Amino acid sequence: MKLRSIVLAALVGTFAAPVFAAPVATVNGQAIDNSQVQAILSMSPELAKEPNAREQVVQNLINMEVLSQYAMKHNLDQSADVKERLALAKRQILADAAVDQYIKEHPVPESEIRAAYNKFVAAMGKKEYEVRHILVKTKAEADKILAELKAGKKFSTLAEKYSIDKASAAHGGELGWIVPGMVVPPFAEAIEKAPIDKPVGPVQTQFGYHIIEVQATKPLTPPPLSAMKDRIKAQLQQEEAAKFVSDLRSQAKIDITK
Repeated sequence: MKLRSIVLAALVGTFAAPVFAAPVATVNGQAIDNSQVQAILSMSPELAKEPNAREQVVQNLINMEVLSQYAMKHNLDQSADVKERLALAKRQILADAAVDQYIKEHPVPESEIRAAYNKFVAAMGKKEYEVRHILVKTKAEADKILAELKAGKKFSTLAEKYSIDKASAAHGGELGWIVPGMVVPPFAEAIEKAPIDKPVGPVQTQFGYHIIEVQATKPLTPPPLSAMKDRIKAQLQQEEAAKFVSDLRSQAKIDITK
């Protein structure tokens, strides 16, 4: 349970708009507001489902307040290390606030979400392929394995013996069902052209040399837009935020000391 990190993250947004402001506890007269509890629970749906989740959050906030008061009483906020950490935390909070405001003021149009979805569907292709492979480091090794396969050796046996992709090697080289758009281009091109149950290769990628065998194909049914919408929207928001940061950097005078 990363409750402490969730608390720290959620508190960033609680100071500006105390929608649920009402004390849930006081520590030496210092109130802990319900707004903080609600913010933490809303940020972590999984935490909110746990038994006594609200009580967990309240108790954690009390612990933080007790420790914070102790730190202030002992002037820990005056140490150079703590001052530096507080300055970094303030910088991060302000940076997050700037991005949040930008995203709020520049909502992603529905047309862009649909366009991104259509692009995703097009990249997936119209088929998916049940594939197994043997991955080795050199073309010479791949040629040797291909020759052994043509001589009648079992694909699964050779995969277990030679493949450096240990995860699939443990299952005879099986990769399961693959969508071409989700793998590197040379591998995708190979599986789209390969005949059923006939090893092809060597196919070179950045990972090494592959001997590939397509065992079956079936029509691909892409997920509906409704299932992808939130993920696509989040990705587009990240791209917009990155562009926002890039634009700000281009306008700033930045000197990096080497």
